[in-house]
This record gives sequence, structure tokens and C-alpha cells, in this order.
Amino acid sequence: MEKVDVIVDLQYGSTGKGLLVGYLAENGPYDAVVTAWAPNAGHTYIDKDGRKFIHTHLANGIVGPAVRKVFLGPGSLINPQQLLEEIEQCRDIIIQKNIEFYIHPHAAIVTDRHIEEEAGPMTKIGSTKKGVGAAMAQRIRRDPDDQNIAAHCEELYGYVVTTEEYRQELKNSEYVLVEGAQGYGLSMYHGFYPYTTSRDVSLWQILADSGIQAADVVDKYRVCKVRALGTCRTYPIRVANRFDETGTQVGYSGPCYNDQVEIAFEDIGQKTELTTVTKLPRRIFTFSGQQIEEAIRHNGVYEVFLNFVNYVRSEMELIDIVQAIERKDTQVRWIGVGPGYHDVRQISGDRAERMQKIVQHWKECRNDTK
Repeated sequence: MEKVDVIVDLQYGSTGKGLLVGYLAENGPYDAVVTAWAPNAGHTYIDKDGRKFIHTHLANGIVGPAVRKVFLGPGSLINPQQLLEEIEQCRDIIIQKNIEFYIHPHAAIVTDRHIEEEAGPMTKIGSTKKGVGAAMAQRIRRDPDDQNIAAHCEELYGYVVTTEEYRQELKNSEYVLVEGAQGYGLSMYHGFYPYTTSRDVSLWQILADSGIQAADVVDKYRVCKVRALGTCRTYPIRVANRFDETGTQVGYSGPCYNDQVEIAFEDIGQKTELTTVTKLPRRIFTFSGQQIEEAIRHNGVYEVFLNFVNYVRSEMELIDIVQAIERKDTQVRWIGVGPGYHDVRQISGDRAERMQKIVQHWKECRNDTK
């Protein structure tokens, strides 16, 4: 491996990881894309030509002109039907570029049984109820007579390889783009437990879940080839609280940081967003400098994609957000205003130049929406 770029969500998810990955892949030399997702979140991207991708398993980086390999790592939790549907939707791309798939044999399989298991009891924490936690729990139990790993999944025959084949093909890739899932603020280890996802969500765990070995990304001079790229929103979101048929709240998706408050989408003149997978209304919060500083420090992020710039209501508010991100050595290198390739702007120059460009683009976006 010559280079590994890892996309890390710095908030609670839905910050535009799929958007940045698609944008980088269409402009970059990446020959391999890697995910280790679960089917509880969707990653959206609209490419240069206007084609829309909404994936729960397949990296949006598959659109990259140089991409020839797609990896699903050992930390993946795979719903076979959903994965096969996404592969079929990208069949023309796969055939045109002769793309090869490599699914790690130890990836977990999510079945209807797992979804049914989560149908009731997961309500209290605002779970997406896609069977992910139940599937992970079964794999952890390590019952020889009840294995839910990809190696035993007939539906994925032809896509699953041996551990050694996976390692070797990944090692032989030159430029690797890894798309993380969910957000650091939802990490079971570092988030607001128990209102978290079912695993850690950080750079180190993403690399481990992807099956990337330390020896492949740290050379003999102890130089690391990994670059962590962070994504965040001007107004972070969390998934919906849960309510029963009478309107009584029965589930809570979690608190926020001390320096942010929950607001309504109407407060900033925006339509309420719905989650990609469950189609439930999202909760929205003000920007937290504390959250960003913690996530940047823990994940070693020096370049950031700031999305939903168009939600900001004043120039001073935008400047405050950018300055909170760039508190030390970190730079805002991309900004976004929508789900597509043409909604992303790359920002170059010194700090003053970047700020000027960000503000100018924000003004143009505001004028376009009037």
C-alpha cells in the first residue's frame, strides 16, 4: 500500500461521508475501496453525471475511475439481500471496470431472526432495529453449531474469499480509500453510553474492522501511510426518539455535549430531515466545539469536510464554526451544501484565504436559495 485515506465521521453520523468518498474517488487515484459497515445507516452520493447511490454496504467510492477492487472487512455486518441488490444496481460499473469483490470470511451475517430479535426491546435507545446488535452478539458467542459468518453464507458464494486472499489483495492495492460508518459521537467506547451504536467508531477501530494490518501502513522508517479525513455538519443530528401509537415517548436516542442545545429544523429555516434507512425525523443540534475538538484529537484528523454550510444563518456564525474546527493544526479543506459531486468545493490556501473562500461560497449558496 502506498497510501490509505480513512473517512471518519466526527459527530453523530449523517455528515456526508458517502459524499466526500464519492467526490475523492472521482478525482483521485484510488484503486481499492473498503468498508466495514452494517445495514443500519445509508450513505448517499450523486455523481458527476447525476446518478444517485444510496448504499448500506457498498462503498460509494466504487464510482472512482481507477477503482478495481471492493473490500468488505471482517468487522462488517452484512444483510446479504441488501448487498446483492446494491451490487446489481452497480452492475454496469462493475462490468465496465472489471471490479473484483473481496468479502472477509469472518464478516457477520444479519438475518431475519436478528431483525425480529430487535423489533421490541431496542426501542428505549432509539435503535434503527436492523438486527445489527443481535447479529454481532451471535458472532461474539462463537457457537460452533450456530455461526453467522460470511464463510457459511451460500447467498454470497463467489464474493467471499479466504483470510489470506483478503489480506494479500488488500496489501497489493496501491491507493486505498476507507469509508467509515456512523459517527465518533456514537461510539460505544467514547460516546454517551448506553445511547450509542453497538461498537467503537474511531480511526483505530475502522482500520481493524477493515482488516488493514499495521505492517502494511507503517514502513520501516516508522512513517505512517494513513491519513484521517474528518467529516462534520454545521448542525449535527441524531436519530429520532421513539414514540408509541398514542404519541407517548418510549425511546430516547441520547443527550448532547454541554456546549450545544437541541433545536428544531424550523428554527434555521430548513425542512425536517428524515433518516436514510428508517425514514424517521432526525433530531438536530447546534454546533459543539467540544465535540469536534475531542473527535479530531482522538482520531488524528488534520483535514476536515464541513457539510451543510447552507444551513448557517450568518457570516459570523460560519466563521465561529470554522475557527472551532481549525483551533490548532486542522484545516477545513472541503465544504458541502448538498448530496452531489457538484455540491462540494475544495478549499485551498492559507487560513485567511480559506476563510475568505468559505464565506464567499456560503454567500453564493444563500443567494441561490432566495
